Amino acid sequence: MNTQEFLEEEKFDSNLKNIKHSIEERKRVFNRFYMKKDYVCLERINRRIVNILDGLQLHIGVFNSMEQKEIVQFIYDLQNKGRNNELGEHTYSEPKKWMRGKGRVTIQFGCCYNYAVEKNGIPPGILRNGIVDPIPNLFKIMINRLITSHVLPISCVPDSCIINIYEPGDCIPPHIDSHDFIRPFCTISFLSKCNIIFGHKIKIVGPGEFIGSASIPLPVGSVLLLNGNGANLAKHCIPAVSYKRISVTFRKMDKAKQPHNFMFDSDFQNIKSSDFSDASESYHTKKRSALIG
Repeated sequence: MNTQEFLEEEKFDSNLKNIKHSIEERKRVFNRFYMKKDYVCLERINRRIVNILDGLQLHIGVFNSMEQKEIVQFIYDLQNKGRNNELGEHTYSEPKKWMRGKGRVTIQFGCCYNYAVEKNGIPPGILRNGIVDPIPNLFKIMINRLITSHVLPISCVPDSCIINIYEPGDCIPPHIDSHDFIRPFCTISFLSKCNIIFGHKIKIVGPGEFIGSASIPLPVGSVLLLNGNGANLAKHCIPAVSYKRISVTFRKMDKAKQPHNFMFDSDFQNIKSSDFSDASESYHTKKRSALIG
């Protein structure tokens, strides 16, 4: 065997080992997946005893630590673009912090949900004429992971996304997600763990302080799926966080509530698994090209 043949055979053997290691790694990662759904909190509602947490699922291990870093860095890049007015009119929002717990940064894709009554009297809901950016490729890959990992059903592929960036002291008050979005939906936690509080009625004690019937820890990287009573009957809230936190929530819009200019993304019909670094690199490449151009 000459030197060239030897090198080619060595390369072939190395590729076989890498494939084997890749399969073993995938098995090891898959075995790390964990799902908890036996949440129980009984409340008396309309003279009936009801489990207000029925329909909740907490998934651990869907995104590994390296993927989480890629996602967080991508979100920071989006925040910088938002501050430089490089995102759609209703995509980025960073209100002034006028009191404790108020003024967290939000970034919305697919649609813009308005949380307050507009000056012209338009009630809270999806802005039918709002201009927002489409869901970025990296988030499409995240959605694909959620579907292929059986966190979300294939019948409920998200077409909208909202990112919340919390600074210490920020919170989300008690609410039930609008039925402009169908069930189930899910939220992913990054950077730091926190608790989410549930209750048919949640008492507001003070700015960022709430008392409910149940408190569920959200570990870093976890995915909380909300459905059933947990999404429709119980309110939920995030008390004032102690450390910086990011959440990414994926939801599917009710067709009757979609923005007038909404166009279905064909990528969701044939979305395939991809590497997070590839999507992130694609984003940075486009960013560099825009700067050069």
